[in-house]
Amino acid sequence: MFSRRDFMTQGLLPIFAGSAVPAVFANGVAAAAADSPKATPSDRVLVLVQLAGGNDGLNTLIPFQDGAYHDARPTLRQDQGVLTLNSQLGLHPNLKGLKASWDAGQLAIVQGVGYPNPNLSHFASMSVWETASVRGGIGDGWLGRYLNYLDQVGESPNHALEGVSAGSLVPPELRSKTPVTALQSLRTFRLQPVNEHGTQVDVENPLMKFYSAFKGAGPAPFGALLDTTLQEALQASHALQATDATYVAKGTYPTNSPIASALKLVAETIVSGLGVRVAHVTLGGFDNHAREKPVHDKLLLDLDQALTAFMQDLKGHGLDDRVLVMTWSEFGRRVKENGSAGTDHGTAAPMFVLGAPVKGGLYGQQPSLNDLDNGNLKFTTDFRSVYASVLQGYLKAPASDLLGGNFEILPLLKA
Repeated sequence: MFSRRDFMTQGLLPIFAGSAVPAVFANGVAAAAADSPKATPSDRVLVLVQLAGGNDGLNTLIPFQDGAYHDARPTLRQDQGVLTLNSQLGLHPNLKGLKASWDAGQLAIVQGVGYPNPNLSHFASMSVWETASVRGGIGDGWLGRYLNYLDQVGESPNHALEGVSAGSLVPPELRSKTPVTALQSLRTFRLQPVNEHGTQVDVENPLMKFYSAFKGAGPAPFGALLDTTLQEALQASHALQATDATYVAKGTYPTNSPIASALKLVAETIVSGLGVRVAHVTLGGFDNHAREKPVHDKLLLDLDQALTAFMQDLKGHGLDDRVLVMTWSEFGRRVKENGSAGTDHGTAAPMFVLGAPVKGGLYGQQPSLNDLDNGNLKFTTDFRSVYASVLQGYLKAPASDLLGGNFEILPLLKA
């Protein structure tokens, strides 16, 4: 049985560049797969924020009272302005917005997150996190499997914006058998075709003629299907333009900030009711082997300001109770600073889970700085436990099936 989704995935979608597949038309509309251009948004949305390069967890969640921390980092330690969470731990001074979320009970921090036999290669470790398999490799991403699950059980709105990446590529964790969209701008996410020479051409009339050839040739096998699909593609394209024209942000996003622009784009798709289930944004630059402090300080400030504006935007639109934000990074950094005022690839680090649905607090155990594995922290919480907690507790999906095993469920969420 050849479904409309099959056709969209195998037939029409390759001509829309917005679907992040080889394209004839630039800046096309992967949203053509929608059952409706005004698809009802899901009750719950997960936004994944990747801190690419290996975030320094010890200078993010700071053990400011631990002498071993001070000894290991004579130039990199943060000992001024730490935003205290308890008598032992505090947030980096530039994370004031996240501290406000902590005070409001809307920030959960999972300590010592990692996995067995950690790999210190960026690509290998990212693959582990993206697939939720300690073997890594190529295949559906862990959130791609979630999208496949929604499709299989009929809970999906059958919309290509169910999975959205703010950027030019679909990230591996969203790889799936269902359409997933890479978005850079709603303003340019439309039927805007070009030929191989980069010249704009008319698309609507030729496509209509193409479909008419099927309909006019008698009982073509996909005639009605093709006609319906094209009409919905064009409607979706027009709806996206209307969305961009009417959207008003309720938060103040920083200018000249890629992470803020990405989160604003995600907020726009969520607020506009375009059927988003999961979204992904990336903040890169965390691989700081030299002169880490000024770079890391700036990255955390960018992250904090962008997340603060994003949450304000959602709250202003009355949607803050329907969105959960989770951060991840492929690994942390070594405990001891190196000779270049930086840190090298490490292992365990904290994860943040943010939003109104969260039951704020510290989860897991802070790794010991005096009991190291070749200079690296020993992880205390398996990252798949955090995934399982979000999948099962928030997205209401079968975590053990999607992750290929049973992992501890942390009480991160309000009842």
